[in-house]
Amino acid sequence: MTPETKEWYDMAVMDLGVARHLDETYRPKPLEIICYHCQQAAEKAIKALIVYFGGRGGMPKLHDLSFLLNQIKNKVCIEDKYYDYADILTPYGVSVRYPGELFLEERHAKDTLEFSGEILRWVQSIVCSEGFMIIKYT
Repeated sequence: MTPETKEWYDMAVMDLGVARHLDETYRPKPLEIICYHCQQAAEKAIKALIVYFGGRGGMPKLHDLSFLLNQIKNKVCIEDKYYDYADILTPYGVSVRYPGELFLEERHAKDTLEFSGEILRWVQSIVCSEGFMIIKYT
């Protein structure tokens, strides 16, 4: 694993940690910010895989998680559920930056925490297969 892969993954873990902290401690819950950080966590984790598998042409500066998954689909088996999660999480990377763009309820934050957590565990299982020490998400 390269230092760049580790850096992307560690940043993903931190984003998810911030989202979990906000969910557990802030009242009222800042749903937009929680969902944004969950999308960011998933995006950075997927970008860690792109780097891990030696993505060519530089890192795509896009927030579409399905597009990012497609960058590595020939390198790793991607279950359909990760594409489903990607489609759900992607709008939270941009739309929540604009007031009134999305209507959010607490269930949305709960789902984004779950889906981004699953993506991080999946990425962790791939990049940790070589025995390198990284920040682990549990």
